Amino acid sequence: MRPQKPLTIFGENSVSRKGADSTAASYYLTFTRLAVEGELTVGAEPTAKVTGEAWMDHEISSSQLSPQQVGWDWLSVQLKDEPRELMLYRLRLADGTADPASTLQWVDRAGRAQKSGFTWKVLGEWTSPATGATYPARVELTTPDPQTGKTRTFLIEPLLPNQELTGELSGIPYWEGACRVSDLDGKEIGSAYMELTGYAEALKL
Repeated sequence: MRPQKPLTIFGENSVSRKGADSTAASYYLTFTRLAVEGELTVGAEPTAKVTGEAWMDHEISSSQLSPQQVGWDWLSVQLKDEPRELMLYRLRLADGTADPASTLQWVDRAGRAQKSGFTWKVLGEWTSPATGATYPARVELTTPDPQTGKTRTFLIEPLLPNQELTGELSGIPYWEGACRVSDLDGKEIGSAYMELTGYAEALKL
């Protein structure tokens, strides 16, 4: 894996806030675009050479969710035809609204992060046959583009509905997986990875 852009540091003075309490924070470091080359072996199948792009996230934190927070929605987006990315985390409260500490940040070609407002609208849901949890399955994300000043809308759809981790390893069922990103005309304009927690049960971290 080779970084294609400088390291991005999210937050103010490298501290990314996750709630009203000053201890609800993390150091948040990311390579938003890595060139990947490697070999893939599945079972007895011949080894295949693979190439692609990756996103490396690293958070350093010892804080816990506030009592009002039940989980989070996290999203990373790599746009296809421009060297920019988006990162979003939406901290969900018990009443279904988003904590004010939720944020969306654009990453420019130099790796600099810039905050922007956003709206998150669930257009469809998927219910797990394993855990009974119901997750967002199609999301409309709207945000102002700091480069143009115009509002942009992205449709986020999982490549496969069932990308749930049912809790055998961590003890916490949650959904995380690869998604496609389209514009309102249906043109695929990027790729994404989404993490959805606290839908099977409220997280107690």
